[in-house]
Amino acid sequence: MTLFARVFLDSPVLETSIERAAAADITLEQQTAIDSALDLTLWAGSDDLDASENGLDADETVSRWVAVGGTDTRKLYQTRLTAEASSSIDYHRWTDGQAVFLSADREVRGWTVEAYFPERSVLRQFATASESNGVQFDLLEVSELKQLQDTQQFGLSEIQAQTLLTALARGYYSVPRQVNLEELAEPLGVSHQAVSERLRRGVGSLIESTAAAQFADGTKADAEGASSTGYTPRNPTLSRSVGLNLETP
Repeated sequence: MTLFARVFLDSPVLETSIERAAAADITLEQQTAIDSALDLTLWAGSDDLDASENGLDADETVSRWVAVGGTDTRKLYQTRLTAEASSSIDYHRWTDGQAVFLSADREVRGWTVEAYFPERSVLRQFATASESNGVQFDLLEVSELKQLQDTQQFGLSEIQAQTLLTALARGYYSVPRQVNLEELAEPLGVSHQAVSERLRRGVGSLIESTAAAQFADGTKADAEGASSTGYTPRNPTLSRSVGLNLETP
């Protein structure tokens, strides 16, 4: 039976970076093994990205980093970890490539990681490897899945859909707004930074799969009118999220 699990890892990776910029929203986009080191592709959102970059400079777990691009308040970074730091967060190696990692969000205390596991033995393997590498492992949530779907309507992952629906039900989109991000994060069991990231990505997926798609195929506006905005929609069929149907045992 396939499992969805959310775990907390008390890892030192990027600890100094987040301490220097505690208000920053840091989310792992991609992890790539390079010889004995790991490259982490990270999104960082903050009103003070200089503080985040100063944190990367001072972080002993980071051997080098580069800002790939972005805006004044949100940038994509490519960071290379030291060999020692890499060994303490090598999720894929710990599970022998059997787990599918969905997200990893850095908070002041550590990393919150969400993943699919093909069976409980792989989840136990992940927990054992974490502890063996000196990383505290706390299982926050585990659910058995009836099935995995290869696509989701509107390009949403189940995690994004769950967050958006919870936000709607609790009045986050009401006028006036009935809950803030901190209050919305509580029933979801994640940080307000993680909720902010899920909402941003989820809304982006909805726009790409609805309004942007309609402009792209000419059902709502002709090509000339759409191009006059300066925006070229991405073909939504190129982006396919892995969905998840949660069934709490």
